Amino acid sequence: MSNLPNLSGLSEREQQEVLKILEQFSIEGKSELFDNLLYQDYREIPVDIETFIHNSQYLGSGLTDAEGRFTLYPYWEELLKKIYPDPLKPATYNTLALTGAIGIGKSTEAVIIGLYELYRMMCLKDPYVYYGIMNIDTISFAVINITLDAAQGVAWDKMQNLLQSSPWFLAHGTLSKAEQPIWRPNTDQKIELICGSQPRHFIGRALYWSFFDEISFIQNQDVEKQKEKATLLISSAT
Repeated sequence: MSNLPNLSGLSEREQQEVLKILEQFSIEGKSELFDNLLYQDYREIPVDIETFIHNSQYLGSGLTDAEGRFTLYPYWEELLKKIYPDPLKPATYNTLALTGAIGIGKSTEAVIIGLYELYRMMCLKDPYVYYGIMNIDTISFAVINITLDAAQGVAWDKMQNLLQSSPWFLAHGTLSKAEQPIWRPNTDQKIELICGSQPRHFIGRALYWSFFDEISFIQNQDVEKQKEKATLLISSAT
């Protein structure tokens, strides 16, 4: 194994398995053994990002207007494909800052990213084992804004509208019995969607994904204090 130093930390059996995988790749260009190892963490193999946003089983219906036109701008779709080139690999970025004019689709893009992360997590057999966290915690996906009312506004509404238009999410969650129903993951998943405006709203939680909406519009006449609050929110979540 001197020519494969990366195998030195593996057991003899593990080394043999790796060599079989490498042999299959070299002969066939693929490896069934590798695929089996890759897929064993999943109860359902996640679809790629294009399928996720276009197929009506996922977000396709919510992103298509009454005349059948896909409403997400091509720029945002291309960005999604850069972030998620492979449905089984982590996103290529762990922080994304979206800026620009009102109405160009920034919030929609961020919400889609959050829902794709949520979807991929819900496809796992056991997210706690996969991510190495204690199963006494509830994994949180958070929408953060300058006030709690704002956090429960545009971005949250977009997220709920997309969730409630998706057969996949409806089959894997429940709707509250309220005038404005809220979709939540099935209780066996131990995953929650939360809103907040202060670090105390998410400190101590197993926070997996967060969306800071309108972070540049924090209400304070002192620009430096405005920057400080924005930095505190983001660094607390990180």
